[in-house]
Amino acid sequence: MSATNAPQKRKQPSPEPASSKKPRTQEPNTLIGPHEATLKQLAPAHNVLALSVLSSTQIRKRVSSATSHLLEKDSGSRIVLLHARPADVCKMITVAEQCKRVLGEQGQAWYQYNELFDLPPESKKNKKKTAPEKVDVEEEAEEDPDSDEGAFEAMESRFEKAVLPPPRVRTYKSLRIFLSHQAIPDLKSRENVTTQTSEDAS
Repeated sequence: MSATNAPQKRKQPSPEPASSKKPRTQEPNTLIGPHEATLKQLAPAHNVLALSVLSSTQIRKRVSSATSHLLEKDSGSRIVLLHARPADVCKMITVAEQCKRVLGEQGQAWYQYNELFDLPPESKKNKKKTAPEKVDVEEEAEEDPDSDEGAFEAMESRFEKAVLPPPRVRTYKSLRIFLSHQAIPDLKSRENVTTQTSEDAS
């Protein structure tokens, strides 16, 4: 019986590689986070393909994926959403320009919608910036241990922090690009959106 059970124990580890694929699907979710609400708004009426552009992304592959989605023949409305980190926005623009060139070579009209959006606040960076300020206050108090003025100023700053409202969180904007083979009024009517189209040049 032990000989027959041995192969069964060896077959049990086979499902483990499937779990290793889960982190790969979770990583893009962190990048797509700021765009999820927009995708939900567009999904009922449009077939939207979201593509991230990273520093390691091959431009040719992104262009191929985007153009194949837009050139697929059907009666539906198709959109490609290109998004990237601020450091990779220039690379994303290159992908968009090459996509438009391919569409033009295929005799297809193209519409580009550029939208500025708010990046999520980065609390870690804010904490790092405020840390040196607290250290400086403590060092000034230690330099004059017998001075009442230093202690009074330290206590006053504490009361101010407790009473005054917290400082406003700075918002940073980045760019995302929508590409389509036809006009999308849902995108054109949005705030902070600029439009480019091949129809203007015709």
